[in-house]
Amino acid sequence: MKKEILLALFVVFALRACIEEKDTEKEKPQIELLSPLPCDTLYFGETFHYTVRITDNTGLGNISMDLHNNFGHHNHGNHTSCSMDAAKEALYPYANAWIFSLPEKEKDFVFDTLITLPAAKNDSVLYDYGDYHFHIYVTDNDGYQVFTSLDVKILNRLGN
Repeated sequence: MKKEILLALFVVFALRACIEEKDTEKEKPQIELLSPLPCDTLYFGETFHYTVRITDNTGLGNISMDLHNNFGHHNHGNHTSCSMDAAKEALYPYANAWIFSLPEKEKDFVFDTLITLPAAKNDSVLYDYGDYHFHIYVTDNDGYQVFTSLDVKILNRLGN
């Protein structure tokens, strides 16, 4: 009986050693910005296509983006820098965030949505124009997340 238990344990350990564990976190999702492109100009009161190609080895999870001003010229690291306006104090900056689910089984997906930037903060106040950037987070279906950012200019057709 003791030999049978030892043999069974040996077989279990031998089989376990033969099974290759897959470390999916070594292969992070990839983000390719398609529209807008770095340094593009967008306009308050207008709609634009927000398009990115996302690839991952296991499947997709979510994409989230936020848009905020860069009037103080701060940096988030891994993105194309653009020529910027002079630094300024934000009076009526625009900010927003979006979260979308991605198709879990897809490994290569073009995400495309329309985003409308409001024309004004209220009836009498236009948003501050100038340097803005998007934070873009993509999570795969294993929970691994990557980040990039995108610098753009946002102008008012009226009042600039």
